[in-house]
Amino acid sequence: MTISPTWDLFVGIVFVIGVVYGFALQRERVFTSLLAIYVGIVITSIWGQKLFDFFQGNNMAFNSVWIQSNAQPSTINIIIFLGIVTLITAKAPIGFLRSWSIVSPLETVAYSMLNTALLLCTILRNLPPETQTHILEQSKFLVKLNSFYGLILVAPLVLLLLVTNRRGGDY
Repeated sequence: MTISPTWDLFVGIVFVIGVVYGFALQRERVFTSLLAIYVGIVITSIWGQKLFDFFQGNNMAFNSVWIQSNAQPSTINIIIFLGIVTLITAKAPIGFLRSWSIVSPLETVAYSMLNTALLLCTILRNLPPETQTHILEQSKFLVKLNSFYGLILVAPLVLLLLVTNRRGGDY
């Protein structure tokens, strides 16, 4: 009997890394990461198909330049998404302008887990349908995450509203 890693093990490891990363970043940088994920989703939805057409040679930039490749739309969308998230999270000055403040560990865990869930769901949804099906057949946890994508998309905002109201607006 051989033991092989599953997608659920991978997802669990990603969640642990996400929570540890959230504790390392603290409040403002976790919010920057959340903002970066939302911006990545929006930019990918707007520019993904246009860049795919450009890389397929279907759309010329500057009237004569195009790049022809065998890239898949999912590959381009995931690269755009992860590139935007990495760029904003690493380079945005948000969080350096304020003094460090400690939030409760429970809030940090909640935001970190929601950020990680949103990141995983968005990457999963940008994969080709046959790859999504293959992964979802092998993972019980990703099926649940994928089915609650709409809720996961708004949950960080709801948590932000609840935490801000609880503290009287001084967040």
